[in-house]
Amino acid sequence: MISSQFRRSFFRRSCTWCQTNRSTLDRSYSNQTSCSIDTIQRNNLTLQFSSKIHEKTQTALRYSSSNANGNSSIPKDTEKPIQKPKKVTTLSMAAMKRRGEKITMVTAYDFPSAVHVDRAGVDVLLVGDSCAMVELGFETTQPITLEQMIHHCQAVKRGAPNRPLLVGDMPFGSYEYKDVDIALKNAYRMVKEGGMDAVKFEGGSKARANIVKHVVEGGVAVLGHVGLTPQAISVLGGFRAQGRTAANARSLLDDALRLQDAGAFAVVLECVPANVASAITEALEIPTIGIGAGGGTSGQVLVFHDLLGMLSHPHHEEFVPRFCKQYARVGMEITNGLAQFKEEVKSGAFPGNDYSPYKMSKTEEEIFNELMTQNGTKENASSTSLSKDTDESE
Repeated sequence: MISSQFRRSFFRRSCTWCQTNRSTLDRSYSNQTSCSIDTIQRNNLTLQFSSKIHEKTQTALRYSSSNANGNSSIPKDTEKPIQKPKKVTTLSMAAMKRRGEKITMVTAYDFPSAVHVDRAGVDVLLVGDSCAMVELGFETTQPITLEQMIHHCQAVKRGAPNRPLLVGDMPFGSYEYKDVDIALKNAYRMVKEGGMDAVKFEGGSKARANIVKHVVEGGVAVLGHVGLTPQAISVLGGFRAQGRTAANARSLLDDALRLQDAGAFAVVLECVPANVASAITEALEIPTIGIGAGGGTSGQVLVFHDLLGMLSHPHHEEFVPRFCKQYARVGMEITNGLAQFKEEVKSGAFPGNDYSPYKMSKTEEEIFNELMTQNGTKENASSTSLSKDTDESE
């Protein structure tokens, strides 16, 4: 109940609708002859006050219930809901560089890999054309097609649909033409069909910067790539580190600056000396992502299979790049697991009763055995009749 003193202090003012004076309002309240607006106000106040009392009662009941069960006395309704992580964007990457926060990027090519990368909270997921070598078994990145890249991009998108920034590598032969509209058209396909947030181009020449500018103006975010550019392996003469001479290092800086001026939101620096990568990072306003380029870049990228040791084997260690640190030896566990599976199947240990969970009821099993017995008798009779016919014909 609301106390009489509280109600008098609350209503001891003029009604804003009928301009009833205070003394009249007091008398009307005492005589239960208040105006209609006054009645509505009192009813609303009573409902609000009753609601608060109800909430406090429910809270007290929850406290007593939880304490009686020996659980924590914190009400469940005070627990904060789990918030979904925010989407990583090109703008948030720029903000990370300004704050001095390192950017993480992993290259992956399929649904399960993307799920793991997303769960680990990695900022950027790159669907690289290195898929040609890692997933498809080619010796270089050049053979993979745009259709194949879109296929892998779609799988990655399904595995990490919301949080990380998704970047699709434009494959060799899909953007290098003088007709820059070809690059824009294929970039649109990577975004619309592949589900990517951005695309990546290799190289920083004037012609390449012109393509980047046209694609960015067309509405597609672009990640640049200088240093070792695997698509140009025929020109480079192999997978060789770049920027080892002063002139070549200066050329890499010019390439990176051109890409920045063209509108690229970040630049990958691959296989360049650490001091060169640091100098380029300091000269650029946009972030740099290093791979085999030392720790002075804005972030780091490694291939999913490489960093987890997916191909770990005593006879295949030469496949791991020198700049790649292996954080696990998943390949060894995979090999051991497959070998154990083969051995248990050969010996009959698998599946056994433990992994044969589906059972028939005893009644159904008896009926089934009887049916099999009847079928067996018929088959025996049929085979006996057939053998007799054969003997007579002979």
